[in-house]
Amino acid sequence: MPVPLSDVRVGGIYSAGNNQHRKVVKIKDGSVYWDSRGGNVLNDWSPGHTLARPTPLDKFARDCTGIISLPS
Repeated sequence: MPVPLSDVRVGGIYSAGNNQHRKVVKIKDGSVYWDSRGGNVLNDWSPGHTLARPTPLDKFARDCTGIISLPS
C-alpha cells in the first residue's frame, strides 16, 4: 500500500520493494531526493537516484510500501 503524500518528510525512512529502505534527504519543487540501502543487511546509505533526476513526490509515495520511522 502506498505511503500518504503527507507522510513523506525529510528525515523519514520508508520501506519499498525488495526489502529496500529509503531515507528522504530533501524535498524540492515537488521532487524527492533520497538515499537507499538494503533492509536485510543495513549497509551504508547511497543515493537512490541521479542528482539530475530526483523522483517526483507522488511516485516516491506510490513506490513505498510502509513507514519505518518519521522525524519528530
